[in-house]
Amino acid sequence: MSTIKLFSASLISLGVSAIGKQIDAELTLADFHKRLKRHGVDRANIKEYRHEFDRVAIAYLDEKHKGLKAWLDGAKDSKGTVESPFLNQKGKPYTKREIEALIRALRRKRVEAFEKSLNGADKTTTERTKRTIFTQDVRALHPRMVAFQKLETPTQYEMDHLRLIRGVIEHAVAHDPQAKAEFNALEAKQAKAIK
Repeated sequence: MSTIKLFSASLISLGVSAIGKQIDAELTLADFHKRLKRHGVDRANIKEYRHEFDRVAIAYLDEKHKGLKAWLDGAKDSKGTVESPFLNQKGKPYTKREIEALIRALRRKRVEAFEKSLNGADKTTTERTKRTIFTQDVRALHPRMVAFQKLETPTQYEMDHLRLIRGVIEHAVAHDPQAKAEFNALEAKQAKAIK
């Protein structure tokens, strides 16, 4: 016997409304990005348009809180702690500093969304380089090998340790061309540092 509770008609209606609003918002945002591109905004000059994105954020907040733009213009010379006539979600009045922070946050969000649409993916994610186990061994052990080689009078323990490290690196280089290339690059870097 199933223990799930069926959705009510009002919950289904709310879900349909949410999906419709989300689709409408995504279509509007895509149109906004297309028109920004047509306007000439791109990766190279997006920072020059920061003020224009601020105007978009102020217009949005002015639509949400009627008269905000006029109040902000009038409070231009006021301190950041001056309270506005506009209330936040908790019913407390926004300060000028909080309104400016809202504007910056909205601008950042719009700019990041536009950059994401330009790149076709999230601009902050980069693909990690795939390294084999042998390459990882070479990268990890090479600095220790160099340190042991620099010792003027190594103890028997240090000599044994160096021999073991060399054996691991030689095994990695013999079995993986990527590890060999990594070893050669590290050796060249080391030789350059000595000169």
